[in-house]
Amino acid sequence: MKPAGQTAAKPAVKAVAKPAVKAVAKPAVKAVAKPAVKPAEKVAGTVVAKTSEKVVENTAGKTAGKVAETGASPAQQALRQGPLRLQQVDAERFLRQAGLRVTSSGKCSNRQGRTCTSLQAVRSGTVSSAIDLKRRSGCRLVVTGGTEVGHAPGPYSHFAGYKLDIKPNRCINRYITKNHPAQGVRGDRARLYGAEGTSGPLYAREADHWDILFR
Repeated sequence: MKPAGQTAAKPAVKAVAKPAVKAVAKPAVKAVAKPAVKPAEKVAGTVVAKTSEKVVENTAGKTAGKVAETGASPAQQALRQGPLRLQQVDAERFLRQAGLRVTSSGKCSNRQGRTCTSLQAVRSGTVSSAIDLKRRSGCRLVVTGGTEVGHAPGPYSHFAGYKLDIKPNRCINRYITKNHPAQGVRGDRARLYGAEGTSGPLYAREADHWDILFR
């Protein structure tokens, strides 16, 4: 029994510490870089390189990049973008635009036809060099042979895209023989003209045409 006048002491209430709330760091938002706009636009397998005046198309779909604005024609600019294998329609168009004609005895362009004149899979450098020959000589040039079957085989052959046959005429005959040193005679007795070594074109005078290796 408690003595009179005394108040019972209440037990002390302990303060319960609340756990500290940790701040959750939000992940940094990475800036997504937008892809750079390429200077050439690829549309349905056709690469279109734009110039200030014209649009040059290569249906082979193997070249890209804006064509530099130089003194060369749009066709030559496109050809110089890099080593390409051209489609028949593109190669023939480039040559015709530069003033060269393309003919065949069979009036065809089938690569498997011996009487055809095909430009299918010709090297862009070969076409560009033929255009340069036309410009330098100032002569009328007619292409009578390309990548069709029926020529001598080899890694630098017609079929491999390195050679074109050109119809002879007084102008181109004089230009080749006067401006390129004689390099002897080939195995088939065709006289050779051109630079020594492996640089520059090599011209072989066959019976009814010039067989030209564009190196």
